[in-house]
Amino acid sequence: MPLPSDVEDAFSCLPLSLVRVGTDLRVQWCEEGFACKTGVELRAGGELLGALERGRSLDAVERAIREGRPHTGHVITRALRQVRVQVRPAKAGEKPGAWLVVEPSGVDDEGAFSQAVQEIARAVGETLEVDSVCAAAVVALVRCAQVRRAEVFLCEQEGQGLRRAAVSDLAGSDSPEDTFDAEDDPFRQALASRQAQLGIQRGYGDAMGSIFAAVPLCAPRRTVGLLLLYKEQGTSFSVRELELWSAAANQLAVAVENARLLREAKAALQVREEFMSIASHELKTPLTPLKLGLYTMERRISAGQPVELASVLKSKRQVDRLAGLVDDLLDASRLDAGKLALNLAPLEVGQLVAEVVDHFRAAFERPFNVEVPRERVWVQGDRDRLEQVLVNLLENAHKYSDAGEPITVRVERLAGDARIHVQDRGIGIPGADQAQVFQRFYRARNVSHRNFGGLGLGLFISHSIAKLHRGSLSLSSSEGHGSTFTVSLPRMSAHEVKRLPRRVLLLDEDLAQESVAERVLLAEGFEVLTARNGAEALRRATHLPVDLIVLSTSATHGQAGVFLETFATLPRARPVPILLAGDERPWWAQESTSLCNRPYRADELVARVRNVLMVERRRPSELAASGSESPLVGLSSRA
Repeated sequence: MPLPSDVEDAFSCLPLSLVRVGTDLRVQWCEEGFACKTGVELRAGGELLGALERGRSLDAVERAIREGRPHTGHVITRALRQVRVQVRPAKAGEKPGAWLVVEPSGVDDEGAFSQAVQEIARAVGETLEVDSVCAAAVVALVRCAQVRRAEVFLCEQEGQGLRRAAVSDLAGSDSPEDTFDAEDDPFRQALASRQAQLGIQRGYGDAMGSIFAAVPLCAPRRTVGLLLLYKEQGTSFSVRELELWSAAANQLAVAVENARLLREAKAALQVREEFMSIASHELKTPLTPLKLGLYTMERRISAGQPVELASVLKSKRQVDRLAGLVDDLLDASRLDAGKLALNLAPLEVGQLVAEVVDHFRAAFERPFNVEVPRERVWVQGDRDRLEQVLVNLLENAHKYSDAGEPITVRVERLAGDARIHVQDRGIGIPGADQAQVFQRFYRARNVSHRNFGGLGLGLFISHSIAKLHRGSLSLSSSEGHGSTFTVSLPRMSAHEVKRLPRRVLLLDEDLAQESVAERVLLAEGFEVLTARNGAEALRRATHLPVDLIVLSTSATHGQAGVFLETFATLPRARPVPILLAGDERPWWAQESTSLCNRPYRADELVARVRNVLMVERRRPSELAASGSESPLVGLSSRA
């Protein structure tokens, strides 16, 4: 009897789908809704092979159709789904070809899932060692689920690559899966979407290989890795099966994350114990001589004897050392709490370096080399905090290198950055330690607590201060050959620098003339420092660089001499030009030194000041090495 007209409606209720193909493998008829059931896009007149992946399974189906014999097997679709295909040859007298009965492939075995989860839970209960838990999980999956191989890849830290933590012991050692590439699409998509992805693992030569599932290990806050499951050839994953193994993978991810947290907690406890040991030793070191010194002074005072200045100075040094240790601890605490505030202001890097190095040069008998570019390098920075960074780096360079070896401090001006390089020729830092030197309480393996004191906080604090300035602190070192630490800071833009006022230091013994010059220069946008004598002027000229000195030639010999002698001893990154105000040049001035009339005339004074600054700006670029240049441009060598 003929089939009812609504037969295709009945077909749509079945999980099976029908398609008829000819011996040329072209589609003769295709059930409506075929693509929805199988995921294979076919239409009448289309080619069957164009919708399926090549391989041995497809070759067997193709031969069965051409030879007119029945066959049952599995093939992989272009959509990376595996389906079961039954070939039923056409009967005699019918149009040559065959019927294909296609159905989704996969196993929904919740019993296997439950058993695997129980084994994973048992492994977690026995140990929280990550690799051991992963090893137990992959063995359980191979034993309970219908997979031939299981692997776990972990991402130890965000942004790092994946490492293979475990592979099932039932897998061969020379299988194609050993060439894992985390950048392949299924793996990358699984990590990014936190959803299971299917892919095809090719075999050797013409072997078909098998289908695999990349299941992400999703902990509550991050994806910790991938679980890879490989099926036997000819079988696939159903949707329900992937849901089950995704749930198992999430349980494994929680175990991995808990193990990581436990490991970090143990490491933190170890750091705490080491810190308590170091801190107690370091705090006790200055307290012991301080206590003895105070006891000695108390005894001498009680006996009516004078207290020696040397004893007071020794005690003061120990107090300063103790205060430094406490300050480091307070800074580390503020950084942890996010409460270390910066007072940002325009800062000239070369001037800061010159002053800090000058303090070290005065305190330690060792050579220092300072190199700065002729053009000033401006940043927005907290002067006290950046000075703290430089002091930490110079103290380390001094501590870990021989006294006779020079320490070089170099300022580099790049397109968008200012860089300060502190280089020593000391013991250096082993390569294995270089990635950890900026961690708190960390000390390199070649540094002993007995020979080198400190809490191990200096580099951690310095690195954090550089980051707060939107910069960085980096290291280049080789054990036994010294270290170079580089502080990088964003430079101020040219537009911002142009808006900064130029600084003029004004020294005139006549209060009326000084007042006139000050008013004229302030009206032109200059920052003016005035003083009654040389000492006061120098005190007011600290920290920021002075662009120009306007000095009266009628000042007494004593006034000018004290000023020039004192100024010459101050730390300066670059020479400072002088503009003389008077009728003629004094004996200590060079013939080329600029001169302006006095009493001051507004137009002439402004023109002379701007001219001297312009000439100074056009001077060729050169490095101002320590002691190689006079700090005053225009000072005669006879002076």
